[in-house]
Parts: sequence; structure tokens; C-alpha cells
Amino acid sequence: MSTFNRTTLVKVLEILDSSNAGEALAAAKLAATMVREAGLTWNDVLATELPGRALPAATAARPVGSGPFGYRRERELSPHEQFFMVLLSPRTPLEIKRKLRTWEARVLDGEITPQETQDLRFMYQSFVVG
Repeated sequence: MSTFNRTTLVKVLEILDSSNAGEALAAAKLAATMVREAGLTWNDVLATELPGRALPAATAARPVGSGPFGYRRERELSPHEQFFMVLLSPRTPLEIKRKLRTWEARVLDGEITPQETQDLRFMYQSFVVG
């Protein structure tokens, strides 16, 4: 099980409001993957501390994982997952985020070139993991 980062999930879910249907769908898929990789259910995620109530003990603390944004490192992330993590990372420079926006449709359709896949892996290592 890995760390669950609610703040990152909120950022991903905010993309659901995008006028670009592909971007919204990609955000939904990434959010679902984040929840699954953390070993949680949506019910766990939506359980929140309300005034006068405390979180159940099972959701109050999560063990620390080794991957960024609560992902496990046992597997290589897909270009699609790397794309959104680079895009959401506060360490990614604005000019890189602008460049990535031009790739978005092709990443979502799985049509990026091998060179772009390699570049994306490098950006992921530099701005998310590094």
C-alpha cells in the first residue's frame, strides 16, 4: 500500500471540469488509478472529517509509500500517467507545461512518438521523481 495524497487527487479531479472531454476522461482515469494504487476505495476517499466527527481510524493515517503522488514504484507508469504527473507537478517549469499541452491529444490517444515517450520519461524523472 502506498501514501495517499488527497491534495494531488483534488488537483486531478479539478481537471474534470475541463471543456476538453479527452482531458476530463484522462483525469478521471488518473484519479481512479491513484485511488486503486493507494489500496483505497472511493468510499474511503470520500470519508471526510465533518464538524463534530472524526475520521475512522482506518482512514486517518496511511502508511508511507515510495512513489510520487502516492504511486507504488513496482511498475513503470504509462506515458499517460507520466504526462499528467509532470503537468501537475509544481516543479515543472511553465514553458514545459505549455509544450506538454500541445502533446495532450496525442498522449490521450496513445499516439506519441518513441522520442516523445523518451522525453516524457525524462521530464517525469526530472520534475516528479527527481
